[in-house]
Amino acid sequence: MDRRGAAAPADAVGRVRMITMLTALKPWGLLRLRLEFLATRLWPGLMGIRPLRSLYSTRWSLLTALPYNGAPQLPERPRRPQLLWETDYSAPVEPYIEAFIAATSRQIRRTWGSSYDFPGTGSVTGLRNYIEGFSRPAAHSYCAYPDASVRMILSALAVAQEHEYLLAAARSPDAAAFAVAYRGFLARRQGDL
Repeated sequence: MDRRGAAAPADAVGRVRMITMLTALKPWGLLRLRLEFLATRLWPGLMGIRPLRSLYSTRWSLLTALPYNGAPQLPERPRRPQLLWETDYSAPVEPYIEAFIAATSRQIRRTWGSSYDFPGTGSVTGLRNYIEGFSRPAAHSYCAYPDASVRMILSALAVAQEHEYLLAAARSPDAAAFAVAYRGFLARRQGDL
């Protein structure tokens, strides 16, 4: 596969950044990844991406053929099976890749280790250059809240959940009990407000 990198390491819309990357798989890579992807579908915790609080979504797909849409298109197969990675996140590129390595280094090595030219996870710059070199401009992306980061959305959900309890305490005729509940709410959610 030729290494035509995208103009920028990530496309962006509002706070949302997107990376779309396509790499050629080694001969044994397709079978290995099919087994790995099956395992992560059965046991999602194996992927280990939950700690990434800047991640909207990430997805790996195996590309062995291109969809045929009828004439005049010709049926087409890539020369080698390809690994497609698409991710949407809300952080600058370097810190996102650094956090991605810290949270999922072993999984990254298992997944991209099946691709040609994978530099490993020892260097954030090396991995970023690899990602940049195989990146493609995003063709499409959807985000319900492009002006909000993942942390903002998670904070809003945490405040909303706890706000329910605060409203229940406000219905109580005991003002002192409400004051205690309100101060507790502020103490627990201060970082989210």
